[in-house]
Amino acid sequence: MTFGAAHINLHDSLAVWRRHVAVHLRVWKLNLVAPIIEPVISVLGFGWGIGALVIGKVAGISYLSFAGAGLLAVTVLMRAMFETTYAAYFRMVYQSTYDAILATPIDAESLAFAEILWAITHGVFDTLIIMVVLTLFGAATSPWAILAPLPLITGAAFMAGLSLGVTARVHDIDAFNVYMALFFSTMYVTGAFFPLEVLPVWLQIPARILPQTEAIELTRAFLTGRFASRHIYEAIYLIISAVVACEWAMRSLRKRMVA
Repeated sequence: MTFGAAHINLHDSLAVWRRHVAVHLRVWKLNLVAPIIEPVISVLGFGWGIGALVIGKVAGISYLSFAGAGLLAVTVLMRAMFETTYAAYFRMVYQSTYDAILATPIDAESLAFAEILWAITHGVFDTLIIMVVLTLFGAATSPWAILAPLPLITGAAFMAGLSLGVTARVHDIDAFNVYMALFFSTMYVTGAFFPLEVLPVWLQIPARILPQTEAIELTRAFLTGRFASRHIYEAIYLIISAVVACEWAMRSLRKRMVA
């Protein structure tokens, strides 16, 4: 059995990706509003609002920096998730965009890779905007912050692959309600807005298993310059998780659209 990635035609994937970019540019002004407003309000709320109630530092850094890193990672992961759930489902079912693309020489694996690549691109776009906001508010305190997109890109790849795999197996759009509930629920135990150490041990274990946790912790490490040896293992685990999720997405989309 060959890997789905072996069937990817990069030229075909980039053609689909360019199609998504062209569509996005038609409404770029509307798409620019949310990434600007959300982080500003969230930084004010979490960093200055809740941060004013936090005495001292959290995990050795200010709560503004701690929550800012969590906010950045969660926003990027959420963007990748939405792009490969509702947006992808509309293209697949209601707009029949996938049928039209697959009627050309482009195969399912190249299409899936293009969808994941587009989700990552949209996540990177949000990353740049939010990074500017966090820098202006003083949440990014290290020169290493310039490399913060690396774990975010990997985390977005994982989230996009996982979500696209789910989308390929969903036959009722209301089923996304369950997936969304699970996604947003897990965000509360991934260390985005408070240290994992405050959780009971029995809850820390599943929290550590979630790849989202690794994406958040690595992002925070780059923003603050506070690295630990465990980050090496977290990076390896996050990369493996992203590869597995993307492979599953390719296989799932082929099964849904071709098999």
